Amino acid sequence: MTSQEKAEQFAGKAPPLNQAEQDAINALFPAYIFRRSCTDEIWTTCCRKHMVVQDEDMMVTTPERNFPAVMWEPHQREQRNRWDDAPKPTVQCPLCGRMVIVKELRYTGGRDNLSRYRRAVVLRWYRGALWARAYDCAKHYSRDRGCSLTGEPKIKLVGVYRFKPGLAEGTIRDWYWDCPFSSIDRQDGPLVKGHWNIHGPFNANADYGVGYDVIGLDEIQKSPFRYCMAEEAERKFTKFLHFLTACCFYPRQIEMLMKAGMSDVVMDFVERGVKHAAVINWDEPNPSKAFGLSRQDMKTFLGTNRDIQILELRKRLKGRASLAQCAEWMRNGLNIQKTFSAAKKWNLPPEKLIRYLDGYVGCAQYGGMSSLGSALRFWEDYLTAAEATGYLLHRENVLLPRNLGAAHDEATKKHQAKLARERAAQQREWERQRKAAQAEHDRQVRLAEEKYEERRLKLEKKYGFAMSGYVIRAPLGKDEILTEARKLQHCVGGYADRHVQGKTTILFMRKVKKPDEPWLTIEMNGNKLVQIHGFKNEGVHTTKGRFAPDPREVYREFLDTWLDWLEKGSRRNKQGNPKLPKKKGAAA
Repeated sequence: MTSQEKAEQFAGKAPPLNQAEQDAINALFPAYIFRRSCTDEIWTTCCRKHMVVQDEDMMVTTPERNFPAVMWEPHQREQRNRWDDAPKPTVQCPLCGRMVIVKELRYTGGRDNLSRYRRAVVLRWYRGALWARAYDCAKHYSRDRGCSLTGEPKIKLVGVYRFKPGLAEGTIRDWYWDCPFSSIDRQDGPLVKGHWNIHGPFNANADYGVGYDVIGLDEIQKSPFRYCMAEEAERKFTKFLHFLTACCFYPRQIEMLMKAGMSDVVMDFVERGVKHAAVINWDEPNPSKAFGLSRQDMKTFLGTNRDIQILELRKRLKGRASLAQCAEWMRNGLNIQKTFSAAKKWNLPPEKLIRYLDGYVGCAQYGGMSSLGSALRFWEDYLTAAEATGYLLHRENVLLPRNLGAAHDEATKKHQAKLARERAAQQREWERQRKAAQAEHDRQVRLAEEKYEERRLKLEKKYGFAMSGYVIRAPLGKDEILTEARKLQHCVGGYADRHVQGKTTILFMRKVKKPDEPWLTIEMNGNKLVQIHGFKNEGVHTTKGRFAPDPREVYREFLDTWLDWLEKGSRRNKQGNPKLPKKKGAAA
């Protein structure tokens, strides 16, 4: 037999729903009375009845049979937002007495907005075991779906569990209603690995607070778990089926803890698998023996807030403090883990450290130490400052000063002074590094300028040219190219670094009368003119509505002469002026 067949067989052994259980599931949904005033008909969803209200019924006005209240009650509308508060019951059903919401059929439309979904776990003592059956439930009143106004909720069995002393079993469907039961989960021994083998009934999220309603809690009174205070557990715990699983193995212990007002300990055990085994003997149902306390200590413990950490603290202190003292320390806000870690770090007996800190709790002169936790933080702040300033913390009078407040202030003052000196030294070092970096930068700039000056002189020798009121010259440096780009609003600025590095050649064409005013910018590749542009690359409309003319065409005669001179080797006379080549029909 496969695991799926075994699971299906196991689920088939569960008791079917009886009428009382079906009524309880139906009671989970909002109760409506649908009314058709023109025919005096009513449909009740609570008791699932349909009737015509007669004249004699309208004459009855007892609270249990108050038909006039039903027929005269105004129609209640559903909230548009599903998360808003639902309509509140206003009248009593004259047939079963339940408070209901009155709906006039002519105002309900298709009634799709009345659909509701619930989850329920139904308990039943059956054939020597406590069975729990998990159901996905839905109720619809939609006219398009052909749903009855008085019909039963639609339910689907999605999980089956069986609990008896020493054994808990369960099987669930995988995700969807139409999935089969796949396998049987079984817990046949006490919890040892920190988690229960039994899984939540609906999906994985059910183990993390996705709730469900429990029906049939009174059935537990017929089982061996009748004294485990399941009603209280159902109110407080999110994993109720895990609670029943724990009851299969520790019924008397759970009873003892629940009746002792220590439901938080049971919750840790049930929902997180934490047994607190260091202070609780789960094999012992007697409270004193389970906690390892004398009768007097047990009486003392029950007189406290019954925090399990009190017992954990006493256990870790190995009896070097009374139970009453441990309770007082926990009441004063002791953090066990942090305190014991600090004691271990500084090689101190934990009880000595706790007593030392406890002496400062509530002192008016130390306003921040309102609890043992804040006193611990204050002491650790002192140690941080003391250690940073070179205090000899191996000495007990330094580690635990007589006046913690004064010692804290003094150590903090010294630490702040040390930090100030370190910051000043760091600032001086940063300033030295900044000056050194600036000097290096200036040196590199100077070297680059010197190197470019050599290149500029060569460019001037080759390209420098003046004629007819125009002059062509090389830029003085990178900054002048950037200024050219900014004033003429074109892209030559992107060529500045390449020009300085010798990867391209940028030249300026200026008017002789305005040699420093940006006008036209030239890019050269050897003796070839690559491009020449003025303001916005001639992309600006003139006052006549035309684009500015191409400088290459406007100044063709000047540029052709210059380019021809370049082709002839950029010859110059003894005065250094360009020696123009002779052209036919033109003067030298």
